[in-house]
Amino acid sequence: MAQDERKLAIRWRLYQFFTIWLMARFVWAAAVAGGEWPLPPSHYISMGIDLVLVGAILVLRSRLFDSAQDPRLTFANLLLVAGLVSGLGLIGIRFTSDAAWWTGHYRNDAFF
Repeated sequence: MAQDERKLAIRWRLYQFFTIWLMARFVWAAAVAGGEWPLPPSHYISMGIDLVLVGAILVLRSRLFDSAQDPRLTFANLLLVAGLVSGLGLIGIRFTSDAAWWTGHYRNDAFF
């Protein structure tokens, strides 16, 4: 029983970390102007990491709570929505311009 509670605690912390990481990355990519364009494989790796994190939060959320009586359920659902919007927003930013495709940032200039 203690083993199951420990696994649940680890999954809960990973779930929180992944969703907060995606939200922070999304705010950073939307607010901060992109710098130099990276070498060709690195932007694909960045997109791959974003997609893996979105998949990880979906899997972790599906395995987190067995009962609907858990008090963390509402917060977990809120994190799920925010994490999905942020993760898909990161991918969406890539399709706004050629510079955004390479840098992953919405803006490429230093000023608005």
